[in-house]
Amino acid sequence: MRQKGRRTGQPQARINQSSLDGVPEVLLRFRDAVGIGRIGGPKIEDRREPLYWWVASSRGDVTRTGDLIGPWLSRQKRAQFVSAASLRFDRPPIDTFAWAAGLFDAEGSTSLSDHRSHEGYKYVEASITQGGGKRAAPDELVRFLDIVERGKVYGPYEQDGATEPIYRWRLQQADAVRRLLHLLQPWLCRVKRVQAWGALAVIDRQAVLPRGRPDWGSHKTHCVHGHEYASARMRPYVSRGRSTPVRENHRCLTCLRELARRKRAMKGADGDLPAADRDTPDDRATC
Repeated sequence: MRQKGRRTGQPQARINQSSLDGVPEVLLRFRDAVGIGRIGGPKIEDRREPLYWWVASSRGDVTRTGDLIGPWLSRQKRAQFVSAASLRFDRPPIDTFAWAAGLFDAEGSTSLSDHRSHEGYKYVEASITQGGGKRAAPDELVRFLDIVERGKVYGPYEQDGATEPIYRWRLQQADAVRRLLHLLQPWLCRVKRVQAWGALAVIDRQAVLPRGRPDWGSHKTHCVHGHEYASARMRPYVSRGRSTPVRENHRCLTCLRELARRKRAMKGADGDLPAADRDTPDDRATC
């Protein structure tokens, strides 16, 4: 960006980060990586975390920064360097786990929330929030999703105090978050690692939640005739009626095979079936 209050178009590159624990590690790591700029702060405002920033305020430093990090920048950030420092980028951005970890370091978080249906339980969520246009999610979130191949981008949302629509990449379920951390951990700062593994430790200490509603008969292991679903295999119930919705229960294939054998045997004997061996609606509903 260009500095305000100057007659000449002096460019400036800046990264802001808030922290309650002093200068954020991500700013120190960035400064050490590029070898340019200085760190300022904290800026204290009511009901906000202290704000720190890395800044490069000379044309030479801004140009060198753009040259160093340009291969990984999004289209929007490259356009800013082009406008402010007249840089040129001839190759498309490089997508790597290191870049994804850098974005998660700067903009991501791992948090715990109250479970909606089980009082006293928590669920874990990894998320990254970015502002963007009304019609399309920011390049950064789309690239991050393409790299990690997990989660989903939601939005746009309206948010108080925001100057543009808000988008959010989100990933839930403990095992999915754990796999994400294994992908990004080599490049994550200590703060994000501690935050993420601390949240997962809380989830791991919880008792395993029962799946489904036993009182409804969901997640049964055996059919009413004692056949184990895991070994019998299952297929969805398909209604023979035109407007009848598909039911959630499954039908045991062992029961189907036994019923088919009885039908073939009886038809071969006298061409008809006794009432006890006919495929009644009750049989179809309970197997």
